[in-house]
Amino acid sequence: MQLIAEQLAGFVSNVRYEHLSDEVVEKSQRAILDTLAALIGGVPTDNARLSRIAAKACFGSGGAHAWFAEGGLHYLGALFANCAAASSLDVDDGHCLAAGHPGAGIIPAVLMEAAKLGSDGHEVLAATAIGYDVALRIAAARRFSDTMSFASGQWTGFGVAAAIGWLRKMHTDQLAHALAIAGAEAPQNLPQGDCQASSVKGSSPWSTVAALFAVERASCGMSGSIDMLDRAHAYNVGAITADLGSRWLISETYLKPYASCRYTHPVIDSVLALVAGRGTDEPIGRIAVDIFPEARKLPNEYAPKSLEGGQFSVPFAAALAALRGAEAFRPLRPHSLSDPQVVELAQRVEVRYPDEFAGIFPQGTPARVTMVVGGYERTADVPRPLGDANNPMDQSAVEEKLHDLGWDILSQAELDKLIQSVALLKMGEIAPLLACLTAKPVAISAAS
Repeated sequence: MQLIAEQLAGFVSNVRYEHLSDEVVEKSQRAILDTLAALIGGVPTDNARLSRIAAKACFGSGGAHAWFAEGGLHYLGALFANCAAASSLDVDDGHCLAAGHPGAGIIPAVLMEAAKLGSDGHEVLAATAIGYDVALRIAAARRFSDTMSFASGQWTGFGVAAAIGWLRKMHTDQLAHALAIAGAEAPQNLPQGDCQASSVKGSSPWSTVAALFAVERASCGMSGSIDMLDRAHAYNVGAITADLGSRWLISETYLKPYASCRYTHPVIDSVLALVAGRGTDEPIGRIAVDIFPEARKLPNEYAPKSLEGGQFSVPFAAALAALRGAEAFRPLRPHSLSDPQVVELAQRVEVRYPDEFAGIFPQGTPARVTMVVGGYERTADVPRPLGDANNPMDQSAVEEKLHDLGWDILSQAELDKLIQSVALLKMGEIAPLLACLTAKPVAISAAS
């Protein structure tokens, strides 16, 4: 009987673009556009800027680009920098059952590899769907515990290896070993606990670089522990390959309208509903947030000192949404951290973890917010935040997100050209997109 890694490798090797449904192609295309929106918005952050500096120092110079930022980087340095930018605002896509983010690692790897190999647009879309499917199947099949880490870098490498291996037309046996090596050498992040939020985030950059090394070494004949996915104590083994080829998990991903941890999104949606139509003279009293207990793992700082601290704080997100609206999260900028009214209101946010929300995560991320506005108590429930697979953002919403996150990096005309270039992938064309990725930015500076 074949091991799981061998089954996945055999499936990947036999996929063709023509096998993908229209829905899977559309979701793959939208995932690429959404990830590029997250990436372009992340370019000016300290996280991305310092990652570019470190990437050049560690990997040296070369002919590759950190997209929308600078050229002259080594291929691996550019790959690291692009993944860091895509994840730095925490506005990249995710999957509920996987409890993490696939696109920030998989899509930069696919596009850079496709550019190197001369692949076409159809191959980019197929490799994206393959990478998501392999990574998300493995991540969603993990047996969750209170002590585990939800860091995406622990599993995105499986998808990167699968996608790159497919683009390179690797032999099935080598691809199985590439998956095993990528999984074994992924960053083994510790659980967050109550620690301070960090720009390291889910370690997708290192996971992606490690996966590329895994593919290279497997191509040279190196072996990995290809039985690693057959451990029943760590995985629901049967779930990894269930409905393989007929159920594509990229169709089940969520997109993020706000640059903050997904846990905060139902809270933001609830707050925005409660303050809709609020008069400027109507004071906001107390705010009580009921949320699933896994949100305890967030630092939840009332007065965060970093973007990451703000992204991973339920009380701060609630206060910012109440006073400054959705636009304050497109993107979240450092000046919001020192907004005295927001910081003061965050101190008055009570976060509660009622029993009724226990056991719902990761299948769902619900929240209920009760707020006193103008002396009247109001309550809003959000079982599925905006962007959820069952409450999706449509194409126009993703395009708007790109414009909101990229207006100070590229001109409106260049952003429109980027949108059009992603649409051309379905026609098999990739050159227009690659030209957009290396466009000279308007300006690159630390986010203000």
